[in-house]
This record gives sequence, C-alpha cells and structure tokens, in this order.
Amino acid sequence: MEGLKSFYQHLQNLRSQAEELIDAGLALNALFAEEEIRLQREDEALSLRAAYGTIAEKFKELREIEASASYAQSRANAISFLDGLAREAIVSKDNRASAIKDYLVRKGSERKPPFGLVMVCIGPKGLPDDAKAVSISQSARESNRLETEIVNRMWENGYLLFSEDVFSSLIDKLVADVRQGKLRLPVSREKLVDIAGLNRPKSTIKIVPIE
Repeated sequence: MEGLKSFYQHLQNLRSQAEELIDAGLALNALFAEEEIRLQREDEALSLRAAYGTIAEKFKELREIEASASYAQSRANAISFLDGLAREAIVSKDNRASAIKDYLVRKGSERKPPFGLVMVCIGPKGLPDDAKAVSISQSARESNRLETEIVNRMWENGYLLFSEDVFSSLIDKLVADVRQGKLRLPVSREKLVDIAGLNRPKSTIKIVPIE
C-alpha cells in the first residue's frame, strides 16, 4: 500500500512538472511568435529605408544634372543674347536705340526653359516598389510644356508627387508605423493619400529655380 501511495505521489509530481513544461513551452512559443513579428516589422522598415536611400541617391544625381544643364543653358543664352544684341546694333544704324530696345523687350518676353524641379513620384503600386525620383523640369523641356502641366498630368494619371523633404518626413512616419505594427508593406497609393493628407485641399507647389 505504501508503494502504491509513493507511486501515486510520483505520478502527481510528474504531472505537475509536465504542466509546468507545457506552460513554459507555450510561453516560449508566444515569445518566438512575438520575435518573429518584430523581425518581420524590422525587415519591412529596413526595406522602406533602403528604398528611400536609392531614391535619395537618384534625387541627388538628377539635381546635379539639372544644375549642369541650367549652367550650360545660361552660358548659351548669354552668348546668344550678346550676339543678337551686336547684330541689332550693327544692322540698325539709323534707329539703333529703338532696335536695341525692341530686341531687349522681345528677349525678355521669351519663355525660358525650366530647370531644377525634381520630385519623388509614387505610382499606383505604392511603396516601396513603385517609387522613383523624376525630373519634372526635364519632362517639361522635352515636351515644351510648363512644369505645372506635367505635375497636373501625372496627378491625373494616378501618380503621387512629393518634394524631397516631404518624402523624407513621410518615410520617417511610415517606418515608425511599421515598427509599431500599425502598417504593413506594401503601402498602397490610397493609404499614402490618407497618411499624407492628400485627400485634403492641396497647397500650391512652389517651384524654386536653381541659382
């Protein structure tokens, strides 16, 4: 009888240990699941940072291209202007002052090609895969249209446009939301519109030319 009692006590101890092991196992599973979620979020946050780094590098490259193109155009314009001014002065001997004045007015009213407006463009697939830096000024020059026309056409075609500073702030917010579990990738265009407040009345885009 004593042996049965001892055996029963041993079974109770084993059952208690088994329950403790099960509880510990469940706790570990929960910790592993939490860590897996944390790592997934961190991977997505890093993916956003990597996309931003690529876009920022391209943005810098396009700005440098625009600066070089603007400088080259300014030199060409100066040479052309002086050449034209000299021709007017030589040809219009009898009414030189009036001819030069007309030439200055005519040159001053000519539409000059735009330079320097580079923006981040996000397509319908959203972030991080459908985003790139684009030169609005280059598109305007190549199509002989105003920069505002290019911007409006892109908006109408479903693309979102951000300045470098605004895009940087947007990425910071998205990374924070991803790490907190409020957001998952990819971030759709509709979600970006919501987050960036683009469904509210848009402010006018300020175009700052390169000096």
